Amino acid sequence: KLFLKETIKPQHSNNIMFTIVPVLGFSLALMFWGMMSSKYISYYLLFSLLLFFCMTSLNVYVILLSGWASNSMYAFLGALRASAQTISYEISMIVILLFPAFLQWTFSWDNMFKGYGVMILMIPVGV
Repeated sequence: KLFLKETIKPQHSNNIMFTIVPVLGFSLALMFWGMMSSKYISYYLLFSLLLFFCMTSLNVYVILLSGWASNSMYAFLGALRASAQTISYEISMIVILLFPAFLQWTFSWDNMFKGYGVMILMIPVGV
């Protein structure tokens, strides 16, 4: 519904980039579903956690391009601020996700979820 409604484009914007950037962001969000393990997926990624980190860092470029495509200084400054905030959130997310990966000596989502029962036993140790 979002892509089919009438689009309002700013007068001085880069029309091609203004249209492509939301599609790029949506396709990037859909690529995360391919990484999640399922019984129907027949491939195995050894470093799927690192691939997840790389793909989430691409969201910063989508935010920057969306601010740049409007050709407005205020929108671009807002995009710079939003990308700096996204980077700061990504750093904390990476640290939080690397802790169980280092405890289990794996960078694979599948192996992390299989050994997650051991992590549940370690929660009282932190308390």
